[in-house]
Amino acid sequence: DISSLAHIMVLRQYRRRADMVKWGDKEQYLHFIVKGLVRQYFRDPIRDVTIHFAREGEAVSSFVSYFSGNPSLCQLETLEPTVTLALPKNKLEQLFPYSNRINRMARLILSEQVLQQEHWELNHLRYSIRERFLMFIKNNPELFLRVPHKYQASYLDIEPETYSRLKTQLERKVNAIHGK
Repeated sequence: DISSLAHIMVLRQYRRRADMVKWGDKEQYLHFIVKGLVRQYFRDPIRDVTIHFAREGEAVSSFVSYFSGNPSLCQLETLEPTVTLALPKNKLEQLFPYSNRINRMARLILSEQVLQQEHWELNHLRYSIRERFLMFIKNNPELFLRVPHKYQASYLDIEPETYSRLKTQLERKVNAIHGK
């Protein structure tokens, strides 16, 4: 489905630590990441709260803003140099009346975002800090290596000092198993 949209998609390139969307902007693109890594976060009164990481092969956007037209309540920041194929909102909306496949693709992307958000929320309610840390590493070994630890701590709702302590404990345990 994405390849059938190639004629209306825009190739966008971002340097590392670039803002793709800032708080208060109206999101105009649905980005399909070709290369790179993006962090989605919002600011609470005290700190930034990371709610999602998107990597190659995934879609990212300030979805609420993109589909509602309201200003974004979150920011998108690249953590690595990033290349996306961006689908402009106005072009996508022109296709909705003519393509069931495009409608289905949009629903699947939205469904995936809702599932990820609910998963993030439930993990924060159901699991301890240590359990969240260990599950993140087990389920996301690539992100564990690619994402700066301060953003992982933010995503897991762990203080950076606690994150560092848990990481050190894990390294000691691994080293003990391997006789180091």
